[in-house]
Amino acid sequence: MQAAPLEPPGLEALPVNTESDPEKIVRFQAALDQLIARTSEDRYVLAIVLVGSLSVETIWRRESLGLWIIEADGVSRRLRSDGNDERVYRILVENGINIHVELIPRTRFKQMVDGASRTAFSCNFFAERRVVYSRDPSIESWFAKANSVAVKDQERELLAFSTWTIHALRHARKRLEIKEDLDLAAQEILSAAHSVAHTEIIRGGKICEHDIIYRAIEGNPKLFQAIYLDVLAKRKNRSVLAAALDALDEYLKQHSPEHLRPLLDYLKKENRVVPLSEIGEQFAYSQLHPWHLESACEWLEQQGLVEKLSAPFKLTKRSLETVEEPAYFLSP
Repeated sequence: MQAAPLEPPGLEALPVNTESDPEKIVRFQAALDQLIARTSEDRYVLAIVLVGSLSVETIWRRESLGLWIIEADGVSRRLRSDGNDERVYRILVENGINIHVELIPRTRFKQMVDGASRTAFSCNFFAERRVVYSRDPSIESWFAKANSVAVKDQERELLAFSTWTIHALRHARKRLEIKEDLDLAAQEILSAAHSVAHTEIIRGGKICEHDIIYRAIEGNPKLFQAIYLDVLAKRKNRSVLAAALDALDEYLKQHSPEHLRPLLDYLKKENRVVPLSEIGEQFAYSQLHPWHLESACEWLEQQGLVEKLSAPFKLTKRSLETVEEPAYFLSP
């Protein structure tokens, strides 16, 4: 008979997790309730928003709670590790469950609701949100108004993810056609596929809290076979990657009038050559990165939808000389 392998001294088998989903939900809810009980004694804590639902469908993959804590103005406690970032995050714990918190002053929360902050409050299609504690009726009113799905929210989210897709596509083509790096090209294509998946969920207008890519595959299997599943299976096959790039391009061409509408409408309204820096300023509070806007404008030029020129730009407030920056004009 073969002897059983000896266990290293001091090590024991890890306990098997036999907790059911309903039991886990109860444990998470208890942790949330404990935190609310603690913070309700703090007069500087005005409201708490739970980000993400506690349900059987979502709780299995979560090891933490996500919260916004709205605090009174002028009481923020900043740490050196926060740097100069406007957003302040903390990790708390209750009953062994980590709680990821963003601390938001009341005035900035109002700016988020009004769309006057880069962390603009828009309808989140990927997590339900609800106020679980409040001592400020104004915050509840602002939240209720801003948390409803609105056309402008959907357009803004479609624009943001579409510019991300275009940016990833642009770099994927560079990796494949110029650098001939199949691995990095595949990586960029998969990034674009995830952006498209989010775009498809937003187009549907319903909140989807988990398995975004698989929900998108169910809705558009042919597209995601080309840009995701085939790439995963054959990421070193040049023809597969080229086909994925073509499919992404075709998807963007088909939907660009809708997905890029805020950008196109802005250029149409201006009816002039608009410098890229001004475009960036226009969308500064819409979670759009300037380099993504650049990629989108360059892609639109390739499609013949905009014309590219240049405009003078001062590098400093005191500069007498100017350099040139890209500028775009909507084609007639």
